[in-house]
This record gives sequence, C-alpha cells and structure tokens, in this order.
Amino acid sequence: MKRAFSLALTALLLAGCTAAPAASGDAAASAAPAPSPAAESTDTAEVAAATSEALRPLLPGDKTQYYMIEPTEGELFRYVVADLVNHTTGVPCDIEGCTHDTETCPATFIRGESNAAFVLDENTLVAFTDTQSTADGGDKVILMDRNCQDRRVFTAGSDEIFYVQDGSCPAYTDGQYLYCFGYHGSFGVSPAIYRIDLETGVMTDLMADNRLPIDLFLGAAGRYFIFMSSDLTYPNPNADPTITVPNLPTGTITHYALDTATGEMRTLYTYTSDEWELSSLDAYVVDGQYYQIDRAAGTLSTLDPATGESRLITDGLPTASLDSYNGDYRIVANVNGWLLFNGLPILVNINDGEIRQRAELPENCWNDSGHQPNVYLNLGDTLLVDCRWEADTNTYIGSDGTPFTAEYSHVYLALISADDYLNGVPNYTEVGEYAT
Repeated sequence: MKRAFSLALTALLLAGCTAAPAASGDAAASAAPAPSPAAESTDTAEVAAATSEALRPLLPGDKTQYYMIEPTEGELFRYVVADLVNHTTGVPCDIEGCTHDTETCPATFIRGESNAAFVLDENTLVAFTDTQSTADGGDKVILMDRNCQDRRVFTAGSDEIFYVQDGSCPAYTDGQYLYCFGYHGSFGVSPAIYRIDLETGVMTDLMADNRLPIDLFLGAAGRYFIFMSSDLTYPNPNADPTITVPNLPTGTITHYALDTATGEMRTLYTYTSDEWELSSLDAYVVDGQYYQIDRAAGTLSTLDPATGESRLITDGLPTASLDSYNGDYRIVANVNGWLLFNGLPILVNINDGEIRQRAELPENCWNDSGHQPNVYLNLGDTLLVDCRWEADTNTYIGSDGTPFTAEYSHVYLALISADDYLNGVPNYTEVGEYAT
C-alpha cells in the first residue's frame, strides 16, 4: 500500500497532541514489565467532583451534518457543511444575495476565532478560539446553533490557551462538562487540562495541583485522560559513523491517567531503557480504548486505566526492526470491532484477536501517490470517507506581481457502509466536495 504523504509529515500531523513536535507515542505492550503501582492521589480538595460518565470526543459532525471550514479573502474563513441526509454541501447562510466572503455573513469569521466547529448536541455547535497567545487575553469557547449562527462567547479565559484539533487532539464532553487540553501563559508553557461547566461556564484546571510535563496527549479512555511524560537522553547520531545499529534514547517514559471524576493523577505505566527498547513501543487511544503495540514482538494489547488490567489481543502483528517507521502501526479507526492501521495491510478483531488481510478500495491519488480512503467520520454502521480526488490547477500572484500556477486537488466526500468499507466494495454515496 502506498503512502500519500511523506513519512516525516505524517509523523508530525498524526502523532497526537504534542508539547514538542519530536515527541512520539511510545508505550509498552503486554510482554513488557508490569505496570507501576498507582501513584498516591494528589490533593483534590479544591477540585469539584465531576460526573463519572465516560468521556466522548467532540466531532465535527454527526449522522446529519459534517462541518468544515475554508479560507475566503485575507484573514477571513467560513463554515461549510455537508448535509449527510440530502447529500449536498454548502455555506450555512440563508441571507439573500450574501456572497459569504465578508464579516457580514454569519458563517464567516476572522482567523483565530475558530479552527473547527464541533457538534455538542442536536442543537448546538462549539468552537474554540485558536490564538496560541495571551496578548489579548485567554482563549474563548464559542457556542452557536447548528446553522453556524447565533454565535456567542460562552466562557473566556484570562491566560488559558486551548489546543483543540479535529482528530489528533479533540475536546471531550460527558454531558455535564467540556474538557480540553491546553496551556497557561502561551503555547507550550505550563500544560493544563481544562474542565468547563456547561451550565455556568466556570473553568477549572484539573492539573493545577500536579503540573507534570506533557510530551504527548493520547486522549480519553473511559473517564480518564491519558498522557505521556518522558525523561530521555538522545545520543548524537554523528558521534561514531562506524556504528551501524540505531542510536536509541535512554531514560524513562511514563504514562499517566487523570481521573476527571476525582482529579486524581495516577501512574498508569512506566518503563525505562534498561528494561525495554523504547523505540519499538507505541500507544494509542482510539474510541475510548487505550492500546499498546510492541512492534518488535508483534503484540497488541489493551490496558484498563481504572483497574490497571492488561489484555493481550494478539501476538501475530507483523514484526519490525528497531529503525522501522512506527507510523505504519498507528491505529486510525475501529470499524465495527476491526482495527485499521495507517500502513499495515491487515485488520485485527478486538474481541478475538483474529487477523485478516485488509480488502483495499480503489486508491485515491494525490501528489503522485495513492492512498486508501481516509475515515473522516465514524458513525458505526456508516463511514464518511474521501471517495475520489481530482487534480486541478489554480493561478496565483507571486510577491513580485508575477502570476504562477500551482496544482491542487478537489477532494470529494462520500458515505459508505462499514461492511462495504471493510470488504473493499466502493459502494459510495457522494455528499459533496471537502472544504479545507
């Protein structure tokens, strides 16, 4: 299977929420040393107890609509919505004669006011300002109706910066609160996990009493936020040109679980380079489940953050050398109980560990390379995917005033049943062009 993007770009964009772009999501699989005992609970006297319901990620769509944004003129952007019922795509503005490219359009906004619209409930969308700076105060939570209108500020921080990205770093809700990853002061400084009361807008930092460094935010499993913190030393790759084996880091990697119901921070898993080869281990959170992969041993396991119980799913994954590209093993979706990987041409059943060859759909071509259709929205029995890419050119004006042309692609979205997707049957229902 060909890759659509360069390995380096894929590793940066799809690894997760990182405090440093070079971080990677490493974690031990079931054959590794046993998880460390849970750390003692932090002082949670000032942290109000939240609901114990499982967290669900806020997605840019549901069974009826999928929301996108696209640039217009200058610093302006606009919302675009794909209607998944009527199979059309358009700007959610019904003002007669509106060109949808000025601030008078209710679906248009200035750069930094949003990076996506997420479905909160059947009537409400939520967006987070995206400044990554506190020059004008902290970031804001914006609410609007499902037509992207009636926009209003729900809550505003003083020095809080929200880091919310579709797919790699979503916001979450349990029905009573919003939760998101972020920082105090400025991007990359003083990491935080914010809890926002959906009735009052009151914001609490769940890490206020335990400000651990975060190298990688993995996501939410059950009611727990999972993140990685590391203390590693990387050798100089040019120190000895005669060495042919990979230069491996030394030190410790620890995974933590933050209980959103109690504010307790516990050590979920920790290991060192003396115990295990850090560079062959990966961890992912997909659909509320925490997975561990050991590429060298070919094992895939789960770990329950509530109990610490580990379960081996399979030891039959293709094995890889220490210098292999770990992005191939990235779990991209759970489709009806089958795990899909970024580069491995297999499917793994999470219930019985069965491994089968992935039935491929016709490839979409981009940048002279092909890739399998991406899953934009997983609706259970139905998926929203990109079904075809059409190459085109556009004319731009360079900084010296000279026009030039550049190639780009029209990307088209479609609905497909989960069964057809898993069995490689391209039975698509197109819903319109993807806006970027």
